[in-house]
Amino acid sequence: MRNVIIALLLFSSGCMEEKYTDKRPADQVGLISIARGWRDKVNAAGTNEGQRVQLLEKGVDAVKTHITDSLHLQFRSWEARVLDIAADPTEPDYIILSFGMNLDAGSLSEKTRYQSVVFTSRSSKSDPLYAKLKALKVGDIVHISGNFKTLQKTINMDSYNDLKRSKNVLDNPEFRIEIVDVEIDKS
Repeated sequence: MRNVIIALLLFSSGCMEEKYTDKRPADQVGLISIARGWRDKVNAAGTNEGQRVQLLEKGVDAVKTHITDSLHLQFRSWEARVLDIAADPTEPDYIILSFGMNLDAGSLSEKTRYQSVVFTSRSSKSDPLYAKLKALKVGDIVHISGNFKTLQKTINMDSYNDLKRSKNVLDNPEFRIEIVDVEIDKS
C-alpha cells in the first residue's frame, strides 16, 4: 500500500509540473538551432583537437552568416532573460545589460545562464530607452528588439563565460547589440 501511495504522489507531482511552451519567434528559434547544432558537433568531437577546431571555425562562420544573410543584423521581439545589469566601469553615464536565450529547450532560468546565446548592450543616459532599461531587474523575462553591432562589417562573437568552463565559444556565444525596444513579458 505504501508503494502505491508513493507512486501516486510521484505521478501526480509530475502531472502538476508546468509544461514548457516555446513562444519564441521563428527567426529566434532558427538562430538558436544553428548555434546549438554546431555546439553539439564541436562537443561531440571530444578530445580530437584538430576536428574540434575545424568544426568550431565552420560553426562560428555559419552563425555569423545566418545573422548577416537571414536576419539582416536585426531581431524583433525575441524572448530573453535579463542576466546582468551594471554601470559601465569606464563611463558612469552608461549601463551594460546582458540578455540570455536558452540554447536548449525549457524555461529561462538562472541555471541556464552559461548555456545561452547572450546579447550584451550598452546604453547611455541620453538614450530614450535608458530609464526603461535601468528599471529592469536580473531575472526579468523580456522581449527585446534591436540590431547586431558590427566592427568593420564583421560580427563580433565572444564567449559569455570567457571559455572558463569550455573551449567551445558556441556553448555560450555572446553578441554585441543595440537595443531599440524592450518589453517585460506579461505571461
